[in-house]
Amino acid sequence: MASKGPTTSASTKNSSTGGTSGSSSSNGTGDNANQDNTFECNICLDTAKDAVISLCGHLFCWPCLHQWLETRPNRQVCPVCKAGISRDKVIPLYGRGSTGQQDPR
Repeated sequence: MASKGPTTSASTKNSSTGGTSGSSSSNGTGDNANQDNTFECNICLDTAKDAVISLCGHLFCWPCLHQWLETRPNRQVCPVCKAGISRDKVIPLYGRGSTGQQDPR
């Protein structure tokens, strides 16, 4: 049991050091800060318009996901992980970059 303590602290120390060095080793041009302000649709791979998130955690443009669901009425699954998905079980994301404050669904 004594060896379990040092292993845990060593792994914690490595992960915290790795996380710090990983963030400081970014290119430093500010591109990462710009990417944090936008979300990418997992269907069209563009900036999500009227962004919605599925219960499985994947983000889409509402128009893209709506078209996906409409073209597959008998097989409504997440385009990424194939988990069950429906129009009523997606959550709209509102924020600074959203085009409107009303529910896109």
